[in-house]
Amino acid sequence: MSMVVRNNLSAVNTLNTLNRNHTALAKSLQTVSSGMRINSAKDDTSGYAISERMRVQIRSLNQDNQNTQNGHSMMKVAEGAVQSTVDILKTLKEKVINAANDTNTDSDRAQIQKELNQSIDQINDNANVTYNGKYLVDGSKNSKGIATYTSLTNYSLHETTGGGTTLTDLKDRNGENLGILSTDMVTVSYVQNGKTHTGSYTVGDTSLQNIFQEAENLDRSSYTFADRYNTAMAKTMGVDDPGEAATQAAAARAYVGTTAGVATSAAGLNTTYGAYLRAAQEARDAYRNAIANYNSLPGVTTPQTAGLLSTAANNFSDLCANNEGIAGTGCAAPSTLAGNTQISAVITNDSYGDNVLPSYITAYKDAYDALNDFVTQHPLSGVSMPDHPDISLLGEHYSQTYDNSTYNDYALSATAVANEAANIANSLTGPCVLSDSKVGVSKADEVIETSNREKAVTVMADSSGIDGQISGFTVCVTDKNGNIKKSVNAKLDAWEESIRAENKSDDNAVVLHIGTKANQAIKIGLTDMRARALGLQADDGTTLNVSTQEKANAAINVLDNALKKALDQQTTIGSIESRLGYTSTNLTTAIENVTASESTIRDADMALAMTEYTKNNILAQSSQAMLAQANQSNNQVLSLLR
Repeated sequence: MSMVVRNNLSAVNTLNTLNRNHTALAKSLQTVSSGMRINSAKDDTSGYAISERMRVQIRSLNQDNQNTQNGHSMMKVAEGAVQSTVDILKTLKEKVINAANDTNTDSDRAQIQKELNQSIDQINDNANVTYNGKYLVDGSKNSKGIATYTSLTNYSLHETTGGGTTLTDLKDRNGENLGILSTDMVTVSYVQNGKTHTGSYTVGDTSLQNIFQEAENLDRSSYTFADRYNTAMAKTMGVDDPGEAATQAAAARAYVGTTAGVATSAAGLNTTYGAYLRAAQEARDAYRNAIANYNSLPGVTTPQTAGLLSTAANNFSDLCANNEGIAGTGCAAPSTLAGNTQISAVITNDSYGDNVLPSYITAYKDAYDALNDFVTQHPLSGVSMPDHPDISLLGEHYSQTYDNSTYNDYALSATAVANEAANIANSLTGPCVLSDSKVGVSKADEVIETSNREKAVTVMADSSGIDGQISGFTVCVTDKNGNIKKSVNAKLDAWEESIRAENKSDDNAVVLHIGTKANQAIKIGLTDMRARALGLQADDGTTLNVSTQEKANAAINVLDNALKKALDQQTTIGSIESRLGYTSTNLTTAIENVTASESTIRDADMALAMTEYTKNNILAQSSQAMLAQANQSNNQVLSLLR
């Protein structure tokens, strides 16, 4: 081995080894002190990147869990408000049942009304509850949707039941006749916009549709029930263009709804025509008496008037073969009215066309004019013409003619014309009773069917949103002695709210972000829990009325519907809370699993790290000692210089 002075190769080699050992020792010290295998990207480039992504995910999951817990707290606040409303509604139903009992006086019901008013005011306060300054159940957090129409569905009637089914033929779901008699009395009540409307009529030969027509007639200031041309009803029935149908219906409604139109006039036609008949009969009798007594009157020269008398008499005798009376048996009955071309024209958007006076009106006018001419030209003591009846109504609004033109038809046709006018008006604008598995249109603008896809009977509100909602609908059948037919009412009064009326809303639903990626969230639409939305209060502040037994009885169904709305909202909130609980548990588990995965990648095996540290520490000390020995080797050169 050669000996050199300038380059101590042994020392250099030992120094390099010492440096490597010190580097390894420093790394071991960092691993042992931090407990992590990867302390920087240089330790394990790919492992470091994976670990950092996992750490981001862990922090995100922790925030998701916090969001979930905050959302749960928000839902608890909303649930508390709705629960309070449910408790109030349960109490209110107890109160209205009490008010419906006739052991109470009007004064007692007035006291109950005061309590009801205060409770309804508290319901509004409940709806104004906030979380972090946000209103929850006042309708401001609705999900996006169109304005909906109240749909009332009866699942208790037989699936073959339709609007034209007579009440005496109504059957229950099992096909058993309900036992309604023609002599029974039907009382109909409904509540809309805080006001209760009640009316009664005898069953007779009326149909199911007539129940809703009678209810419709209780408030003539507006329409309550949807006709077949209502936009939502038309869509439910499968009409391709409900907007066009609604336009046509509006034209038809405008026609029959005018003050001189058929719908307004139909109810008074019988009375009016009766007055026409009496006036004409009096004129006829006066004329016949004038003819009979004319020759006996002083100063009358028979040859001068015989021709006029004969001509005028013939004008009446031609009207009816039997001169014993205008409504005599010798005249034929009127035929059925022909198709209503005017209203058909409205529906098809055609012009009305010319009106042609029926022949019986023309005959009457001719007879009246002949008599009037005679009396005018030959004034007699005690003989005067009645006022000319206004017969323009039929001429303007009914262009149909009958098969004969006798004067007797003019009398007998009064009922037929009035009934036909009402039938036409009802067919155009009367409540539509839908017999189908489809019950209406949802807030998502989708046609909704019954849960079992079986047919049921449904009626719908004419106007959408809270303003048009029908809060409660009640039918009560009593026998001719006034006894309530409870078994009948159990089926006929079973009208459930299948679609709730809601106003059109933008997408204001609460969003709870529960995921590490965008759009991983839960959307919660909270409905309107104010008293007005529950059908307990009108827009002017008028509250549900229980001042009479009838109104209190109608209020029971209103409270049932309000409870259904509130419980539906509470169920929705409860289901969200349950889901958030599962979400929090899932997030906690995810945090645990991702943390464990990240630990596997990044954390150090401390036993192995200590072993490595001990080895590196010994090697570092050993190499340092050997460096000292290597540095001493150059001293041997001095011995050569001595």
